[in-house]
Amino acid sequence: MSRDPVTETRRFWEEAFNGRDVSVLDDLIADDYRNHAALPGTPPGAAGQAAVFERIWAALAGARFAIEHVAVDGDTVICTGTMSGTHAGELLGVPASGRRVEWRMCHLLRFGADGRAVEHSAIRDDAGLLRQMGAMP
Repeated sequence: MSRDPVTETRRFWEEAFNGRDVSVLDDLIADDYRNHAALPGTPPGAAGQAAVFERIWAALAGARFAIEHVAVDGDTVICTGTMSGTHAGELLGVPASGRRVEWRMCHLLRFGADGRAVEHSAIRDDAGLLRQMGAMP
């Protein structure tokens, strides 16, 4: 049975991230998956993506990602949305501020022939987030 990349992208955000179920990543992500937006040293595959999610959850209490738009270009799904939460731990080098934040993002997930994600890239409004956390004017 063929997998729909839009459905898999929604599972990535809704089940794995918002549902806090990193076990879903084993089904969604290929072993050689690379996250180009992750911190240096983050391992490939589902374990690396789980580590990224866990770092975000530790930094943003109640973190949620609201999908706003999804589009497909060949083997790549483009997903825009807003991540929100309370800045409760270090994020982008900024100590917890206790402020509620909204972080605009665009994610690109490329899928392999087996329907699992093989690559991730992101464009994020980090400057806007840093302003909300009080780290810059």
